[in-house]
Amino acid sequence: MALSSAVLIWATTFVVSESALTSTSPAVLTVLRFVLCVAVLLPLALRREGLGRMLRTPLTAVLGLTGVAAYYGLQNVALLYTTAGTTALLQAVLPVATAGLAAVALRERVATGTLVGLLLATAGVVLIASGGARFDRGVVLVLAGVLAYAAYTVLLRRSGSAETGAAGDVPTDDPVVLAAATALWGVILLLPWQLWEIAGGRAQLTVSTAGIGATLYLGVVASGATLLLWTYGARRTPASVSGVLTAAIPAVGYALAVMTGEQPTTSKTVGGILAVAGVLLAGYAVTRSAGPESAPP
Repeated sequence: MALSSAVLIWATTFVVSESALTSTSPAVLTVLRFVLCVAVLLPLALRREGLGRMLRTPLTAVLGLTGVAAYYGLQNVALLYTTAGTTALLQAVLPVATAGLAAVALRERVATGTLVGLLLATAGVVLIASGGARFDRGVVLVLAGVLAYAAYTVLLRRSGSAETGAAGDVPTDDPVVLAAATALWGVILLLPWQLWEIAGGRAQLTVSTAGIGATLYLGVVASGATLLLWTYGARRTPASVSGVLTAAIPAVGYALAVMTGEQPTTSKTVGGILAVAGVLLAGYAVTRSAGPESAPP
């Protein structure tokens, strides 16, 4: 339930972010989003134990890099070059990328159905991303961010299944503390980009009611709440299974983009159907192969 709730919220963010980027530069929006996220999570984490140790753990910094700085930063830059619908549809890569990384890093078994799903999803992504049979800059940035988030999900699962206290492992099972530390590291790692944007005269922030509302939603609901939900759920389920739940993102995100004015195209629609069919097939295969005997306690 935690993972599914996070996924449904995420599916709404592409349209909201695209709207916010009309008055706010990518670095400003990303940093503001996670400053708000930290403002929500840090007071909760300070009431608990282990935040200091968590911040000093190298793996937490890597989680902040992959799950916050790389994924959200690259996504916001990509929205300057491609549409919200395309960005949403390309999230179809996330489940199969997560399953593939989990198979390599965690030795989670990849079923035949998962491999077939990977082929379908790949074909769908090629259709979505093709513009004259080529990948544009926005598509490349989105895919790079998606791969970073797949690594983040696998690392979360690794930290949740590892023995507490082992070298490099996250030294707490508290999702609030881990989410707060991850968000704080994300902000720290985003600051050089923000300084570069300011130094180059690219920083932009136009104050408006719509912009404030979009930023508050992205920071409090779509970052603070979802980071907590995903941290809790991803540490307690196989990485391939939690990755498969992201199959809802492309379908819901693209539907919202079309509903808010983006023109649908045949290649995107067919590609989206193929991609979602691929991840659903992969998800079915993963859950079948996982079986009740391998479910976490």
